[in-house]
Amino acid sequence: MQYLSDEWMQAADETLRGDDELSAAAGDATLTIQYDVSGAPGGAKQYALIVEGGTVGIEAGKHPDAPVSFSLDYDTAVEIAKGELAAQAAFMQGRLKLGGDVTVLVRQHALLDRMGDALGELRERTTF
Repeated sequence: MQYLSDEWMQAADETLRGDDELSAAAGDATLTIQYDVSGAPGGAKQYALIVEGGTVGIEAGKHPDAPVSFSLDYDTAVEIAKGELAAQAAFMQGRLKLGGDVTVLVRQHALLDRMGDALGELRERTTF
């Protein structure tokens, strides 16, 4: 399935929601991170990572109340998703733009790291 397609978003959401270790790591955290990806196949993609009530999931669309946002191009998103580029390195290179309260990311770094691990199996089934 194509990375960031509707099919991929649904599979990513199901994968994240079904990961017990990720749910345990989420605990009682509440967090929404908005992603805006330009240049994706089929056009720009917007989605949010939502952590609430011990559940982690992905929802397509714009979430204007998200306290944190990431803006990046598709090539950068692919490199990060494949594990070829760390998000921090993309930020330092100016390829990933952060908006909002970035201290939220620092407080939730362990959860965000675990999310990448949870998507490992999906990564193997993804066309980039």
